[in-house]
Amino acid sequence: MIRYDFMYLSAHPVLWQTPMCVSIGVFDGLHIGHQMILKRAVAIAKEHNWNTMAITFDKNPKMASKAQPYHERLTSEAQSVDIFAKLGIDHLVVIDFSPDFSKLTAEEFLAFICSFCTLKAMVVGEDFRCGAPVSSAGPVQLQEYLSRLAPSAFLEVPPFVFTATGEIASSTIVRQKLLKGALEEVQSMLGRPYSLDLAPYPSKFTENGLLYRTGSFMQLLPPEGKYEGSIVLSDARECAVLVYVDASGIRIVCKDKVWNHKAVRAKCLSIAKRSVT
Repeated sequence: MIRYDFMYLSAHPVLWQTPMCVSIGVFDGLHIGHQMILKRAVAIAKEHNWNTMAITFDKNPKMASKAQPYHERLTSEAQSVDIFAKLGIDHLVVIDFSPDFSKLTAEEFLAFICSFCTLKAMVVGEDFRCGAPVSSAGPVQLQEYLSRLAPSAFLEVPPFVFTATGEIASSTIVRQKLLKGALEEVQSMLGRPYSLDLAPYPSKFTENGLLYRTGSFMQLLPPEGKYEGSIVLSDARECAVLVYVDASGIRIVCKDKVWNHKAVRAKCLSIAKRSVT
């Protein structure tokens, strides 16, 4: 998979002759609903021998415009890139969302996309909208614009994905459940345990465990408490751990033999559930 900046690709349309099935979304968390959309895009592309492109944002547009309360991301950029690649996406395009970009109409936004690839199909969610608020477009309007800008292209809108408990999988609900400490319900919506990318952050090894200050963490944290989880190390080993979250930081205690922290770094922390012990 190749990652591009949206405006770079607009100025250097190296993919303009590449037939493409495109998905667009914030994709924060890449929950089971997002995965359904992206898997469908990959299936369509394989059927027609096209490439796939996922277009996403470096920040949530609704949070940037204060239409929604601000929260840290559910997935780091490195985690998102890894998940997109594993789902089979060929090209990842990231929008550096800015006040100027927010002024684009939906039709202008779609025209940009049509200028830097040969758009054959689009796959978006039922709740998808794009463009400045006064002229935003959902799936119905998007199909109308496609008929003018890319007449041979078609739009597909997979239905919402529901969890076993009947809830729609959404990033907003994932955040709500995470902030309540409902990690098992979060896992149900993500299709995997909630994970923190530890690689960018310094740590301190003490006799009481591995310590991280969380003031600079770019991902949303669960509430204070004790949790069970696992940690993946830089040598690919995985260790069961207890995780203590409080206002000052995160303390990770390995249940088994402690690894050589001078030779091996912690890479990723998965938090499975609250500990009852």
